[in-house]
Amino acid sequence: MFNRGQREEPVDANGFHDRGNVYSRHGNYERAVQDYNRAIEMDGDFAEAYYDRGCSYHEVGLNEQAIADLTRAIELNPEAARYYARRSLAYVFTDHIDLAEADEEMCDTLRERGFE
Repeated sequence: MFNRGQREEPVDANGFHDRGNVYSRHGNYERAVQDYNRAIEMDGDFAEAYYDRGCSYHEVGLNEQAIADLTRAIELNPEAARYYARRSLAYVFTDHIDLAEADEEMCDTLRERGFE
């Protein structure tokens, strides 16, 4: 697991985002969200931080928060196919099947155009 004694405290949005990803990979979603929050505070247009925080929220069953973050990530980077794929999954868990299907279609369209 991540050992704070071996690394300095992050000083910028990318650093907090990277450390959040380490926490997320190890299943420590609460700590991941804290670091994604810091990254977003430092850079409110950091689409990947919104995406990753949304994924962490989804992992702990906070699907409404996940949808909000994934929607913001899509607003910031509307050509990221995986953002739609993940939001589609969150929509399924909130019984919004029509919205899930629309996001899956958008994901497929973007992937056909070469976007990931």
